[in-house]
Amino acid sequence: MNVKLFLFFIVVLLGLILGGGEDLKGQKRKWYVFIIISLLILESCLRSISVGPDTRGYFYDFLRIKYLTWTDVFSSFRTAYLEGEGKDIGYLVFVKLVQIISMDFNVFLFVCALVFFVPLGFILYRYSTHMLQLVFAFSLYVVLFHIVALSGIRQQVATGFSFMAFLQFGNKHHWRAILLIFLGSFIHISLLFFLLLPLIKIVFPRWVKAIHLFSFATIPFAIIFASTIISFFASFLANDYYSVYGESESGGDAFTYIILMELLSLFCFIAIKKQNIKDNPEIGLLYAVLPWVTMTVPLISVNGAMIRIGQYFTLYMMLLVPMAIDAMFKFKVDRKVIYISFITILILLNFNSGVFHYYFFWQEPQI
Repeated sequence: MNVKLFLFFIVVLLGLILGGGEDLKGQKRKWYVFIIISLLILESCLRSISVGPDTRGYFYDFLRIKYLTWTDVFSSFRTAYLEGEGKDIGYLVFVKLVQIISMDFNVFLFVCALVFFVPLGFILYRYSTHMLQLVFAFSLYVVLFHIVALSGIRQQVATGFSFMAFLQFGNKHHWRAILLIFLGSFIHISLLFFLLLPLIKIVFPRWVKAIHLFSFATIPFAIIFASTIISFFASFLANDYYSVYGESESGGDAFTYIILMELLSLFCFIAIKKQNIKDNPEIGLLYAVLPWVTMTVPLISVNGAMIRIGQYFTLYMMLLVPMAIDAMFKFKVDRKVIYISFITILILLNFNSGVFHYYFFWQEPQI
């Protein structure tokens, strides 16, 4: 089943159906986000273990964790964080908590999907103003980020915590946001990189655009010294599991993604540079993501797994690019043409990327 083509069809068709007429109270956008997010949740939780490169491994981990006692789990914290044996023990706690409700793996996938997609839905609704923004956002998700909720479950759940932290930053509940980041980091330690967001937004609020401009100058250095940078961050961990990322090599395909993200970041800088983001805290918070998009994406030139670090920031391109389009093109007719052109390009890119084979959990044997 070509699930991405099906999603594109629903995203565009539903956007056309709900996009007509005024939406002063945002009810149409709310229903649109709810329906598309619900479809993405179902896609994530109803998949076979053959969908996604890591799903099968997580399935066997889920079976293994069933036989661990809570004493085993808590003792793992000491061995992982003091002795350096094991990693991300918070994931064991998360799985055991879900297993109190159900021992079914697809129920577990459903809970993981809720953690990821529900806060994402709130972000998309809160930071969008019209339907075309959302049609573009979901189209970009299908092309670039579709695999996030179909592969590494620890990363998926940790990213969900980053979305919840982002919402708390938007509500100016900074300590709640930082607490969520630390809790999520026990599931995937890489989430600590999301602390870079408040570093800019809270500590250097007046210098966000200047830092974004400076970040472009760091690109060649990030590519050249990516291995050293990754190894440096890994050296702070008692566990040397992550240090292998700094010792690996990445394929050349990564540079296509790097160039695309850097061009989108540059487009956002050009489009928004004349806007006063200081007096608009919501736009300012979103914009604070851009310097870290620019600086972290080149790390995948060493190892493709480093896309996980950049993903905490690149996912907000779903909203940043529409925000840039609206800032650059003031007339609604011009905006419509640009949005339609961008969405068409995304659909064509989807066709060129080949068919993504999807199977429901009842279509293939589980073992």
